[in-house]
Amino acid sequence: MPVKGRNQGQGNVACTPARFFINGKQHTVHGEYDPTTSLNDYIRDTAGLRGTKVMCREGGCGCCAVMVTQKDVASGQDSSFSINSCLCPLYSVDGWQITTVEGIGNRKDGYHPIQDRIAKFNGSQCGYCTPGMVMNMYGLLHDNPTPTQQNVEDKFDGNICRCTGYRPILDAMKSFAVDSSIPQSQCIDIEDLNKKLCPRTGMECGADGLRLCLGEQSWYRPETLKAMAGIVMENQGKKVRLLYGNTASGVYKDDGPFSVYIDLHHIKDLYQIQVTDTSMQFGANMSLSKLIDTLDLKKSEKGYAYFGAIASHLRKIGNVLLRNAGSWAGNVMIKHAHPDFPSDVFTVMEAAGAHIAVVDCADGVVKSYPLLSLITEIDMKIKLIVSLELFKQDEKFKLISYKIMPRSQNAHAYVNAGFQIHVDAWKFKVVKKPSLVFGGINRDLIHAYKTEALLNGKTLTDGVVLRSALDCLASELEPTADRVLASAQYRRSLAVNLLYKCILELCGAKHQTRVSGPFSIERPLSSGVREFQEKKADWPLKEPMPKLASHAQASGEAEFVNDIPSSTQELCGAFVVTSQGPATIQNVDASCALRLPGVVDYISVKDITGVNNHVASLSIAPLAPEELFCSGKVLFAGQPVGLILAESQTAADEAAKKVAITYSDTRPPILTLDEAIEKESFFANPMAEHRLGDPETAMKKCSKTLSGRTLSGSNYHFYMENQVTLCVPSEERLDVYTATQSSELTQGSVSMVTGLPMNNVVVTVPRVGGSFGGKAFCSIPVAAAAAVAAHKTKKPVKISVNMSTNMKMSGKRFQVLAKYDVGFDEAGRVHVVSMDVYCDGGSSPNAALFFSEVMMSLDQGYYIPNWRIKLVACRTDKAGTTIMRAPGTLPAGLLIESVFEHVAKHLSRNVLEIKELNLYKAGQTDLRGHELTYCTLRKLWTDLQQWADVARRKNEVNSFNKANQWKKRGLTMTPVKYGMLYMGSGFTVDVAIYARDGTVTVVQGGVEMGQGLFTKVAQAVAMTLGIPVSKVKVLPNQSHTTANSFLSGGSTASEISVMSALKCCEILKERMAPVRETNPDSDWEALVKACDLAGIELTAKHKSVPKKKDGPGEFHYFTYCVGVTEVELDVLTGENQVRRVDILFDCGESLNPTIDIGQIEGAYVMGLGNLLTENIIYDPETGAVLTDGTWEYKPPTTKDIPVDIRIRLLPDAPNPYGVKASKASGEPPIVLATGALYALKQAMEEARFDLTSNKEFQPTVAPYTVERLMLGCGVHVDKLVL
Repeated sequence: MPVKGRNQGQGNVACTPARFFINGKQHTVHGEYDPTTSLNDYIRDTAGLRGTKVMCREGGCGCCAVMVTQKDVASGQDSSFSINSCLCPLYSVDGWQITTVEGIGNRKDGYHPIQDRIAKFNGSQCGYCTPGMVMNMYGLLHDNPTPTQQNVEDKFDGNICRCTGYRPILDAMKSFAVDSSIPQSQCIDIEDLNKKLCPRTGMECGADGLRLCLGEQSWYRPETLKAMAGIVMENQGKKVRLLYGNTASGVYKDDGPFSVYIDLHHIKDLYQIQVTDTSMQFGANMSLSKLIDTLDLKKSEKGYAYFGAIASHLRKIGNVLLRNAGSWAGNVMIKHAHPDFPSDVFTVMEAAGAHIAVVDCADGVVKSYPLLSLITEIDMKIKLIVSLELFKQDEKFKLISYKIMPRSQNAHAYVNAGFQIHVDAWKFKVVKKPSLVFGGINRDLIHAYKTEALLNGKTLTDGVVLRSALDCLASELEPTADRVLASAQYRRSLAVNLLYKCILELCGAKHQTRVSGPFSIERPLSSGVREFQEKKADWPLKEPMPKLASHAQASGEAEFVNDIPSSTQELCGAFVVTSQGPATIQNVDASCALRLPGVVDYISVKDITGVNNHVASLSIAPLAPEELFCSGKVLFAGQPVGLILAESQTAADEAAKKVAITYSDTRPPILTLDEAIEKESFFANPMAEHRLGDPETAMKKCSKTLSGRTLSGSNYHFYMENQVTLCVPSEERLDVYTATQSSELTQGSVSMVTGLPMNNVVVTVPRVGGSFGGKAFCSIPVAAAAAVAAHKTKKPVKISVNMSTNMKMSGKRFQVLAKYDVGFDEAGRVHVVSMDVYCDGGSSPNAALFFSEVMMSLDQGYYIPNWRIKLVACRTDKAGTTIMRAPGTLPAGLLIESVFEHVAKHLSRNVLEIKELNLYKAGQTDLRGHELTYCTLRKLWTDLQQWADVARRKNEVNSFNKANQWKKRGLTMTPVKYGMLYMGSGFTVDVAIYARDGTVTVVQGGVEMGQGLFTKVAQAVAMTLGIPVSKVKVLPNQSHTTANSFLSGGSTASEISVMSALKCCEILKERMAPVRETNPDSDWEALVKACDLAGIELTAKHKSVPKKKDGPGEFHYFTYCVGVTEVELDVLTGENQVRRVDILFDCGESLNPTIDIGQIEGAYVMGLGNLLTENIIYDPETGAVLTDGTWEYKPPTTKDIPVDIRIRLLPDAPNPYGVKASKASGEPPIVLATGALYALKQAMEEARFDLTSNKEFQPTVAPYTVERLMLGCGVHVDKLVL
């Protein structure tokens, strides 16, 4: 929203407004907004188009994508492409046309084919990312209406989805490809493009030479270099921001503040491409996408073949949305301003010997410099890059580059490298001093000068030369320690390995086993298979169909809490959090923040009228209190201290940073489980040691025993919708709109902190944009803080927690460290496991409630007759940990699989044989005493072996590994036995039939967060009442209608809601039966009218409380599944790929196979993140979370998923204990992802044996990042030979 009090002009200076179009409607702004206001802010807050979402504000997630159409300054033609609206400055869009998801289709006017297809392909679960997916594809089709499937996959590197696992999204988008064989495929009709674009009349939409007056700041958009130079010179001494795409602000958020902004978009000279006899020059305003396309076009010309290598490298920069918006010159200027930035443009262009032309604004003179001068020589204060020059080269010129990242795409480099070497093709002699350029080593090292000199004139095939060069490079590189990047050891070794890969590619391998060494793992086009048995007799329940809200989600019409229209009095809140802990707060000074424009108030512990505790105890267990606002004793860095209130969320977020907190009694934080154990930092043990059989005697009798340890990783939930609450005071009550898994706990917490009775607090949950456990408890302090602020100010208060703050203050998945002893025999049968399990509770004991799930699930798919399990709840100085998808079962699966890997390694046996030997059989009793009457594990195992052709593929993996030294593959099978627990007191469901037209509404206590709960409930109601699903509408969860409902979680919320809904419908049918008997031929509409006339109540309310069958143990039933995972590892870098995954899943009789398979795919991919790429890193001195954004924290993207994923639901397997013979699917598949880790670990250990002859079992530590994998392979320079 506009900043109040901002000047509209500057003296007598002529100022011009900015004009642009959104969905065909003209908008005009005159300078009333802060220059940092983004297009996203304007679209959502001023234009009121909330279909465009906001999440990271860094350009790292893609949910804010819109399409822009602007006149190409060089050609004069309209150009359309998608960008991140969160990074695009509002004032830069003068003259543009912006298309949002609302502008291309909706329920009233009809859905756009992209919206329709992603909905029908079940590509939308929570739906928060869906508009961004749609608009990214819309921009792609404008650029290329007939893309190939590969084009499509390549252009989805910047859109993150946490729910689906990407497979249905990619299928939906690839169905527009010209080469697609996917059912329902069809290329886009040209009529479905250019929606709501205003026709060109010959007049410019925007101003010529724009100048906006912003009080003490100015915004310019010059038309010529001369005009730009004049502006720079007029503003000497001021802090000037030259910008094009503004994408750097997503990484370096604290650059500034700036007094002068100069938009370079309209300077035609900066778009020129000039070709001479010896070189090509590319204007500084060429976007990265345009430069890539141009290089690809020119690479066929003589002397420029190396352009292909440059283009390939540039495609690894950020993502397509960033590359569309950002220029190459902007990227290298980041390197100029921040020398430690591993700029890919700089690295590859410097290796290629590029020059840049720079204009001096003082005299207008343009000079050419080697690119390196930008870092070492040129003062750019009054200078601007004009162009880049690349030179024609002969056939001896070779350019090879690399970028090694924490995941496959959309990430900064751990190390990037560009090698330019002139090599005689016959003698492999270096005929000219090479250029060896590195990024990610330290801020000063660019060239490896000593190694360059050593190689000059040498023959690369000479083994002595190769070894000398590698040794020289290793000694020359001095990587700086970095708490977020990989270790110095890894980065040095990696750089050496990259030079080796380069030389191996240039010279060729002398031994066949090293032939694959130079090349990255090739990723083919991905694909998927889904198979299930249809149960048509029960339709519409059990009918495969996408979520009922999927079209609304795809069109942006689905309303999330942050999309609720703002009122004129609404205030926005931002948490003030501690920067270190543990410590004691001495003072909090909010005075600087309160002086900022738009800031209204600071809320602290003094404003709490109830109790300073946001934890409302569960009905099933008491919970320890946790302060809403820190009263003095700081438990962890990131702990909330207070809340800034302002007129906009952006103003509140900025002001929160200005609140000064002083500390005393600071202490070194305990951050790891090993530190907690060493310092005996424990909570009271949550339960007694669990024993089964006689573990001590059994251990003594075993012919073989082993000891080991395993460490699981932590996770951030990475829900796409950040924590958000809107609290509206109304008469005596507070109306709370929040994204939570529990309206009851939220209602209780708000009541506690405000002192209001429960009946004065009404909680509504419209829908939740992803949760995975992260909004079960961590959403509650957000609602409580909003309530305290609204109660004090008597105004509506909305808090949308920014991603960085959210990652600091919210709990994450708890880590687990296990120390085990295992006893077994020569055949591999495991007789006993004794395990001490240390669980990280953070600073709160409350997570210990869920530690028991680790203990209850440790057996997984294996029958082991003797157990000793001791759980220890550890206290660390971090945010209290919390539940996350399969909170205890995922680490339990990791632990027991490690035990079996260890046993197999010791016996020199294939681990699949050992696992199969120990699998549960039907009728056996498990770890907790459950009789496994209907255990399908062995059937799943044997059927999957055949379906997935495991025997043949095992042999192929073995053959591949023997034939390749520098690439290794692994294959494993993983069984999962997942106990399902109907938690708490169940969910109330209210079903109402409307007599006027026979439609039905349902309000129920389960929360829809993407898992399809509303759809399954609607299907159940429709099936029972005998009406079409289209007649049933499930309304948002509301605390009055569904009072006292338990939190939604544990995969079973859908089942419990369906159970209650079925009972409601049976009640209604029973009431209606007499009327039906007298009107047997009436249709549904006539029947309900007759019932109404007869005075029959057409609403029913019921709360089913599921009962467990008699017998020991906690679980109501078990979901079983088995997976086969095959992977490939690059030994020299640690890069890896999940080649294929086959899953056979016992889902009983699925209530909706489409939704359940979507849950399986999404859970598996989430597990890949937990086990391979996602890593929470803390500052060891302050305890602060360092991985607090999308550029540091890396969940999987579209090319991190399995290349080939095949899922089959087990047929003819009804569940006698489930709702309508079904089973839950949301959590068990995440445990199958442990197979990817162990398959990679097998590949790593195979490489280690090849290189070192070391057969020792390596302790398991998750996540297995590329760093851990490469270092675990044991690569030594002695082995780096041709």
